[in-house]
Amino acid sequence: MTYGKVVVVGTGLIGGSIGKALIERRLAKEVIGVCRRVVSAEKAEKEGAVTSAVVNNYKESCAGADMVIIATPVDTIKDVIDRLSDCAFLPGAVVTDAGSTKKDIVEHAAKYTGKIIFVGSHPMAGSEKSGVENSRADMFEGSVCLVTPDKGTLPDSLKKVTDFWASLGAAVHKMSPEDHDHGMAFSSHLPHAAAYALAGLLEEKFPPYIFAGGFKDTTRIASSDVALWAEIFDSNRENVLEAIRKYKEKISSIERDISSSDKKNIREKLDKWRKLRDELV
Repeated sequence: MTYGKVVVVGTGLIGGSIGKALIERRLAKEVIGVCRRVVSAEKAEKEGAVTSAVVNNYKESCAGADMVIIATPVDTIKDVIDRLSDCAFLPGAVVTDAGSTKKDIVEHAAKYTGKIIFVGSHPMAGSEKSGVENSRADMFEGSVCLVTPDKGTLPDSLKKVTDFWASLGAAVHKMSPEDHDHGMAFSSHLPHAAAYALAGLLEEKFPPYIFAGGFKDTTRIASSDVALWAEIFDSNRENVLEAIRKYKEKISSIERDISSSDKKNIREKLDKWRKLRDELV
C-alpha cells in the first residue's frame, strides 16, 4: 500500500524510524514531521526521517493527509489529539499513535468521534536510546505491534492501521485497550522499574569492576529516558502497582528459601521459572 501524505507528530526515535521506513520503502509521497521545536525539525530533515518538517503547524500539515501517527511521549498524546480534532484530513484518513499505554488515550479520542477516526497502536520496538539520530528504517522489521480497537472502531479503519504497521515489517496483533495496559505492566513497565531499582544498588559504592555481564545485561534498559518512563508508570499506575506486588511475592519466596537453606525448593522453583522463560524465548 502507498500513501500520498503521512504526518508524523513527534520525530524522535520511534517517529523518526517510522518516517525513515516510509521513505526507504517508498510507501509515501510525502512524510511531514510536526515538531515542537525548530531544532527538532532541523534534525529530522537532516537525518532523512521526513521529507519536510514544521513546528507546531497542525492544520496546514495535516490538510489532505492519508494517515497521521502520533509518536510523542505518552503524557502529550491526548493534547495532540485535541489539536488534530480541528484538522481537515482526507475522507477516511486514520489517526493512530505509538504510546505505551492505551486505555486513557483511546477513551479520550472517542470524544472526537465524527471529527477524527482514531485507532490506538503500540509498536513494541525501540531501544534504551532516544532521539531521531538513533532512529532506523528497519526498526519495525520482525517486531510486534499491538493494535487496540474499541467498540466504536470500524473494520475499514482497523484494517488501515493494521496494514500500515505490517507495511513497515511488524507482526500485528489486536487486543482491547484494557488488556493491553494490564499485559504491558508485566511485560514492559515492571521490567523497567526493576532495572532502575537494581541500578539503584550502585549507591552502595561497590568497586565498579565487579559489575560484570549479569548486572549490565539486566540493567541495560535503566539507561532509558527517565522522563518518559516516569510518565508511563503514572499513566498505567494501578496495573504497574499490581505487577510490582506480584514481583515482590516472587522475590520474597526466593528470600525465604535462601534464609531457610532450602536448596531443594529453590532449585525446583528456579528450574520451573527458567523453563517458563525459555519456552517464551
